[in-house]
Amino acid sequence: MEEKSRYNIKRVSLLRIKLVAVFSVLFAVAFAIISLASYRVSRAMITDDIDMQTQEVVNGHAAEIDQWISKMYAIVDSGSYLIEKGIQDDRNVTSDLFNNFSMVSSFSDIYYGSASGRFISGKKWIPPAGYDPRVRPWFTTAVRNRKTSLADIYSDYETNSLALSISAPVYKRDGSLRGVLSADLLLRTIGEKLKNIRVSGMGYAVLLDSRGRALVHPDKSLAGTNLMENRELSETIGIILNKKQGRVDFNTGIEKLAVFTTIPTSGWILGIVITKDEIYHDLRILSVKFTILFLISLIIVILTSMYFAHKLTYFMYLLEKTVEARTSELKEKIAEVEYLSLTDPLTGISNRRKIESFLKSEIERSSRTGSLLSVIMVDIDHFKQFNDTYGHETGDRVLKEFADTLKTSIRGIDLAGRIGGEEFLIVCPETGLNGAAMVAEKLRAAVESMKIESVDSVTASFGCASFIHGEDWSHLISRSDKALYRAKESGRNRIETDA
Repeated sequence: MEEKSRYNIKRVSLLRIKLVAVFSVLFAVAFAIISLASYRVSRAMITDDIDMQTQEVVNGHAAEIDQWISKMYAIVDSGSYLIEKGIQDDRNVTSDLFNNFSMVSSFSDIYYGSASGRFISGKKWIPPAGYDPRVRPWFTTAVRNRKTSLADIYSDYETNSLALSISAPVYKRDGSLRGVLSADLLLRTIGEKLKNIRVSGMGYAVLLDSRGRALVHPDKSLAGTNLMENRELSETIGIILNKKQGRVDFNTGIEKLAVFTTIPTSGWILGIVITKDEIYHDLRILSVKFTILFLISLIIVILTSMYFAHKLTYFMYLLEKTVEARTSELKEKIAEVEYLSLTDPLTGISNRRKIESFLKSEIERSSRTGSLLSVIMVDIDHFKQFNDTYGHETGDRVLKEFADTLKTSIRGIDLAGRIGGEEFLIVCPETGLNGAAMVAEKLRAAVESMKIESVDSVTASFGCASFIHGEDWSHLISRSDKALYRAKESGRNRIETDA
């Protein structure tokens, strides 16, 4: 009996050890699989959202730079035309003539070099002895191209800084060269315009010319250099110059991605570079917390299973509750990530992905049932002035207040979303064009009555369009966008419909 008793005790002990081992392994494997799946899904959603946000930011700033460069070209063009048609004698071309142009531009200096070698600076800079404007890059580029041109990077004599120049040839009546009007654009001036570009507080801007030289780069040692000659970056720069627009992943000891687009007027390429450490920082912290939670849970399971191994039913119940609790936590985290991927992080309303998905769904429903559907495109008037006058924090506050006003003023069946910058889209199901205009007027009045500390007033322009059966969602948005453009052209703080 004693031997049998010892055998049973040993057998029970072995059974308890096996139960502890089996339940511990099962728990660890299940938790690891669920955690890995959740991590991959979350990572994919975060990546897609960052890609979309970054492309929107890049495209918006590229458009601003393109308008800026076009304005520079126009200033130089008008100056050369004035000299060529209105001032027949170069002796009447003086420094005072260029002051008016300098006041409305970002040029460091506007100057003129005649075919005879005479040089006149808008800032009355006196060149050193032996200085011949006719051999300078700004002069030779304009003469060679016979039109207003953007010269290569060179070291500016006056400021001893890297600069680009926009130059235009000036001709005599007989068609012979009279001289070249040029203006310097310092690379540091361009850098100031781009230094604060971020995507959700991440990344930095890089501006390249069409040959891969860095016009703007946070690493000052790379500014002005050809990155095609950089061993670490040459392959990546080659891909960017070839594709002109899109995304590229690369590694310089740190994993990064770059989203980029071409600026039409200059042929430059603007990109935003973000390290993957930045993108997945929060996800990694969440993973660490999950790991710690897993280890704590595993210890609890082991201790509990050892203590209650003889009560198998109770042990099963405890394990089931533990797994349910962990699964619930995981689902909450996944739901939180899904919410963040469909919500604009600044304003708290739907982001571009969510509003476009909602619009496509409503178009399908309208096409199937014949119900009415309209959209309203909204743009805050003169929004850039808020940032320029009050600072970006005030600009962000205006966006938040504006989004709250839209959200609280629309109907329950409508959905408002931010599609980029200061532009918003409102989808109005079961609504015709007149109804959309009434909704827009209510919103316009609500926006106009907003009270924001330190801001005088905020207004917005609205463009309404109603769904035409058979058209796709992008065409519907395009029509509302055109109506919005007419509202802005007609004075802003108004509503236009695509009637």
